[in-house]
Amino acid sequence: MWKVRGKGSKIIEVWESYNGDLYFISEKHQDGQILCYARLYSMPEFAEWGWNDINYLKEAYGQNKLWKVPERNWSNIDSYEDNLLVEVD
Repeated sequence: MWKVRGKGSKIIEVWESYNGDLYFISEKHQDGQILCYARLYSMPEFAEWGWNDINYLKEAYGQNKLWKVPERNWSNIDSYEDNLLVEVD
C-alpha cells in the first residue's frame, strides 16, 4: 500500500502532467470525481487534499499532457522532496 508521506489516505492512482504537477488519488468515482493530493510543480508549498474532476484535468492540460503513472514507477516519484510517496505495510 502507498501513501503520501505524512498523510493518511491510501493512494490508488498517481497522475503526472508534462510540467511536473502530481495528483495522488485516494478515491475515484465513475463520474470522474477524484479525491486527491494535488502537488503542483510551480507551487509545491500550496499542496493540498481536495476534490477534483479527472476529465476536467485531462481537458485543461490538453491531449497527452496528463498521464497515469504505472504503479511499478511510484517508487521513483521524488519530484519535490525525497520519499514524497512511500510504501507502507
